[in-house]
Amino acid sequence: MLFDSFRVLPLLFLSSLVLARNAAAQDDLAKRVDQLERRNAELEGRLDALADEQEGMLLGDLVPPLGAGHHGLGTAASKVYDTDQGLSLGGYGEALYERHNGTGTDELDMLRAVLYVGYRFDEHWVFNSELEFEHAGEEVGVEFATLDYLHSQALNARGGLVLIPMGLVNELHEPTAFLGAKRPETESRILPTTWREVGAGLFGDAGPVTYRAYVVNGFDATGFTAQGVRDGRQDGSEALAEDLAVVARVDWTETPGLLAGGSIYTGGAGQDQAGLGSTNTTIGELHADWRSRGLWLRGLVALANVDDVAALNAANGFVGAESVGEEMEGMYVEAGYDVLGLVCPDSGQSLSPYVRFESYDTQKEVPAGFSSDPANDEEIVTMGLNWRPITNLVFKAEYQDLDESNDGVNVAMGFVF
Repeated sequence: MLFDSFRVLPLLFLSSLVLARNAAAQDDLAKRVDQLERRNAELEGRLDALADEQEGMLLGDLVPPLGAGHHGLGTAASKVYDTDQGLSLGGYGEALYERHNGTGTDELDMLRAVLYVGYRFDEHWVFNSELEFEHAGEEVGVEFATLDYLHSQALNARGGLVLIPMGLVNELHEPTAFLGAKRPETESRILPTTWREVGAGLFGDAGPVTYRAYVVNGFDATGFTAQGVRDGRQDGSEALAEDLAVVARVDWTETPGLLAGGSIYTGGAGQDQAGLGSTNTTIGELHADWRSRGLWLRGLVALANVDDVAALNAANGFVGAESVGEEMEGMYVEAGYDVLGLVCPDSGQSLSPYVRFESYDTQKEVPAGFSSDPANDEEIVTMGLNWRPITNLVFKAEYQDLDESNDGVNVAMGFVF
């Protein structure tokens, strides 16, 4: 019995050693597993941070912040010129509520949502474009699509679907680039924004002035109406090109805050269509925009002349007061002041009351045997507020008093990126 006990004791001792070693091994394994889990979590965190950083870098390169405008374009449309190489994106959008007094129909409209897509191939070659979805996608189009060759500050070339360099709104039409909820009627009926045609030309900065000059396809005069030349735009869509036109613009930019200059357009619009003469159309305008210490002043005057209007009226079947105008004229002056910049200069916001007086007549002169419609000789007084809570957003509200049409209220919101 005693001998059996002595035999069991070594077995118990060995078992205890094995159990102790197993327990130590399990503790060590648990510690290692815990350390591996912590290291794995740390590595996952680093990978997530690296992925976020990489994504941010890629998006930051692809959608750079707003900078300065270049070569006649707005801040968002100019992003590609601030990159060294590769793709860049920008855009803007506008929504508008119009409430008309009297018999007019009130409307809510997602006016446009726009995407700027540009690609810089190298230091010389740049593609830039504006893709526009109007009226919540009812109309889709290309606002401009150009290929630039950047040779030097003074001399560069551009070709493609170009914005006609006239007025204050046609090239700079982002909602933060003008005070009103709606664009001025003079720049819609006579110039007429947004106006683009296919062509090519030169642009650059020559000392204290900038210039742009293009040869483009002419108007299609069959689209002219008593309300102006707006519907004669061909917009680069299978445009008739029997008649070409030239347009040139010069601006003084040497004085800080001041843009002042003028432009002229001339070319045939008959396009060799039956019953039409050359229908040569000439448009000229002078403009100025001055910004200083919260004050924003701008003004524009535009004149247009159309030849062979009697033949055009006959071809279109226009009689009486339906005549296209042989002469058209329009002007506006506008003033706004940022009151928040005066009372809260560090807020980062702006609140600008503004007023605009505008007058236009799209039938200033008509051919003998035709008459003018008083509705096309209009004066408009616009009073409103323009609030920008941050640089990229704007909210606008205005009241318009019209002589020949119903008064109304316009409320708009816009964004740019």
